[in-house]
Amino acid sequence: MKYAVSLQCEDGEYVAECAEMNLSARSLSPGNALDALREEIRYRLELCPCTSVDEDYIEFEVRG
Repeated sequence: MKYAVSLQCEDGEYVAECAEMNLSARSLSPGNALDALREEIRYRLELCPCTSVDEDYIEFEVRG
């Protein structure tokens, strides 16, 4: 699944946002912000604790 993500630097922190899922994540590095956003999307996509979403299932198209 591919998601459009914007990545911006605000006040020394990087903010990764996915408008489609209405989610965002903040971190001190762009890589960590994207990783945190990916984990949050995976969490939201899982239907129950017994299912899992593979890490390579989520792809980002980063803008900004």
